[in-house]
Amino acid sequence: MKQPRILVIQDISASCRISMNVAVPILSCLGNWVNVLPTALLSTHTGKEFEKYTFLDLSAENLAILEHWRSLNIKFDGIVIGYLGTLQQIELMQKVIKEFTTEEALVVLDPVMGDEGQLYDGYTQQHVQAMRELCSYADVLIPNITEACLLTGRPYLTKPHQKGEVEELVKQLQQLTDKEIILSGVMLNEASVGAAIVSKTNAVKIQYTFAPVYPGHFDGTGDLFTSTVAGFLFQQQSLLRAAQVAVNYVSKVVEQTIQEGIDPLYGVVFEKELFYLMQQLREGTD
Repeated sequence: MKQPRILVIQDISASCRISMNVAVPILSCLGNWVNVLPTALLSTHTGKEFEKYTFLDLSAENLAILEHWRSLNIKFDGIVIGYLGTLQQIELMQKVIKEFTTEEALVVLDPVMGDEGQLYDGYTQQHVQAMRELCSYADVLIPNITEACLLTGRPYLTKPHQKGEVEELVKQLQQLTDKEIILSGVMLNEASVGAAIVSKTNAVKIQYTFAPVYPGHFDGTGDLFTSTVAGFLFQQQSLLRAAQVAVNYVSKVVEQTIQEGIDPLYGVVFEKELFYLMQQLREGTD
């Protein structure tokens, strides 16, 4: 089987286990040929705990990289898009998708914009509108609850979520992209957290997958989730299977982080459960 050539587009947070720092090892251990287009270089992530983080916009370098790739006629079998630091970068993604993908390429978009009902630092309604337009170019859309509400213009859904409200939110997301959707961070009760899934094989029925929830806030788990889903999809696994493994993996990683007493501000202990991902991929392809 041909190894898919994958492009990861997101930031590098130099001291945190998030974004590119987790996407590359996860996608690599799942058998993908990983290429990177870093959108920004930050000293930490942009959470409110880090008030004086550094931020280097790599937009100009992105254009130079793409021009070189263009001369080499490089094409990708899949793209996974995460944090985009500027409005211009969000708009650039449409051109990247059109020009640097093979005919059968799969585009996975995590519309990173906010969490817990709030936009991330530096984001505005202009960014939301640009991201809304980018959604139509994605084959798989993976927003969290906050991002889904921003994209659809709905008020933020507080926890625990009502199933009817979740399903209405998913239906509104389908108006942005007629492809596949995984809504992450769904909590229908206080004991579990997971995802709502709409696949192309069943665009009407919404499926769910859950794992135990742990108290606290754990930065980078969204990046882990998206990277795992994308890694399985690039290996021809089903959307439901990818979501199930991703939900369980994130739960295992959070539990490990708590057990080891690691400060989750800098990300979670994702490395020790990479073997779990490889086992799950092997079981799914046997």
